[in-house]
Amino acid sequence: MSICISLVLLGCGERLRAQAPGDTARPKQKDLIDLFYQVTHWKSKFENRDLRKINFSLVPVPSGLVGGDEFVVSSINGAFYLGSPDNTNLSTVYFIPYTNFVSRIGFIITPNVWLSGNQWDLTGDFRIIGNNLNTYGIGSSSTTLHEEQIDHGYIRAYASANRRIRGSLYAGLGYDVDDYYNVTEHWAHAFPSDFQLYGIGTGKRTTSSGVTFDLLFDNRKNSINPSRGTYSTLVFRFNPEGLGSTNAWTSLYFDNRHYFSFSSTHHEILGLRAFYWGSYGAVPYLNLPGTALEPGARSGRGYSLARYIGKQMLYGEAEYRFDLSPDGFWGGVCFANLESLAERTTNRFAYLLPAAGTGLRLKFNKKSGSNVTLDVAAGKNSFNWYISLGEFF
Repeated sequence: MSICISLVLLGCGERLRAQAPGDTARPKQKDLIDLFYQVTHWKSKFENRDLRKINFSLVPVPSGLVGGDEFVVSSINGAFYLGSPDNTNLSTVYFIPYTNFVSRIGFIITPNVWLSGNQWDLTGDFRIIGNNLNTYGIGSSSTTLHEEQIDHGYIRAYASANRRIRGSLYAGLGYDVDDYYNVTEHWAHAFPSDFQLYGIGTGKRTTSSGVTFDLLFDNRKNSINPSRGTYSTLVFRFNPEGLGSTNAWTSLYFDNRHYFSFSSTHHEILGLRAFYWGSYGAVPYLNLPGTALEPGARSGRGYSLARYIGKQMLYGEAEYRFDLSPDGFWGGVCFANLESLAERTTNRFAYLLPAAGTGLRLKFNKKSGSNVTLDVAAGKNSFNWYISLGEFF
């Protein structure tokens, strides 16, 4: 964590040099779009930025790492208001196409839309993916000795509508569909794999179709880069065979986040997150909770996608975010997380899996608060790096 300490000291030094005693005004903010307009001398467009109804951010980057293969990822974010900014939260839509030009290709759309006056919050997660996934067995004690590859196509369609009850409290309904097809296992050993031993959802095709019952509390003004506030969501999903599910099962997802701001003159935020994700009944293997498999897929920096899976998952994370330059163009973060997955035979939490890391932030769009992020993280016998658009939570 010496890198993280150095980044914090550098950021503090920049702020002290930028502010005179008694100065409480935040310096004028700068982003990549400002820099681009200044270099190209597109003065008229630079002056009219405040008139735009939609603010876009884009980052075409090499990222990854699922089983060590590199992805080519382009993250595109659109941010806009559907009502007065005084009483309406910022709506966002992420578009994420990706491929490694060999075995993985996909397209993801994730909207979070606030209607005027925050009367409704409409969310979704839509994916069309051709993928190969490395899996290691169930539980926090799984090792690379049982590593195997599972190829599959995947269509996801999640949609929820939440109506405001009072203040920042919402309730609603949703409908979720997961369709895994052309599932193929690559296993060369004479003894059965953990995938075969699990035996549920291990055929060529598995469909889960279910209704969700949602409770939401969200008083953040900006979900892209929150500066303060609380987010809490409770989602119960019911997947009966009568709705087209291959197997009947249920799940409960309870995610909580809180943000503390320590300054009115610069960006200095402590973000905390914790969630429980449990699944019950005949849960298909590819629907099991796991690392970076939760809604949003932003957990477990330091470990690869689905490195640990189980029928139940506990997760906690803390991240400190701060400016490295007075104008907010450069920033930094330090973070630590902890996860635990239920063991296959006992369904109990027996092991803890810690990870920690640090990262840089480059302000792409100051209007929406979106950053280009570059993080490195290390976990138990694991190391990973990440380039993306927007904060992890």
